[in-house]
Amino acid sequence: RRLAAPTPTPARALVTPAGSRHGAVAATSPAQPVALQTKPYSRAELELLPPHALGAVQDFEVGAPGIGSVLWAGCTDLRLLLHELPRLVIFAPRAVEVYPDGCRKPAVGHELNKRAMVSLLSVLPLHKRTGQALTDERSCALFEVRRQHPRRRRA
Repeated sequence: RRLAAPTPTPARALVTPAGSRHGAVAATSPAQPVALQTKPYSRAELELLPPHALGAVQDFEVGAPGIGSVLWAGCTDLRLLLHELPRLVIFAPRAVEVYPDGCRKPAVGHELNKRAMVSLLSVLPLHKRTGQALTDERSCALFEVRRQHPRRRRA
């Protein structure tokens, strides 16, 4: 029995810093650059902030419309990152990458290389052979269980 496509809920994952023992959410570079949105300040407002305020932006979030967002809770130092954000945070459908290969990566716990909450939109299970989105109730329920309780991969 097929149901109408469910309204996709954001997939959320806690991502640990690159270079730490834990995994990360990665993406391939998108074909076209994505316009980034920032919170709690817009990009224009961030450019007007004095350096001391840019050094401690509370609950900084970067997002791409229709794809998702990354939230760094607490204080984040953006003094050296403001004009580099589009190069440092890359969104693609179903994925996001922070500090892609070739980018200068700060020590763990500094700038954007710290724990973050990732929200991805329109993440549905895919058929293994065809790559088509599965929208039936059983597949979506199983996908949700697997997403919330991922199995550890063996090395």
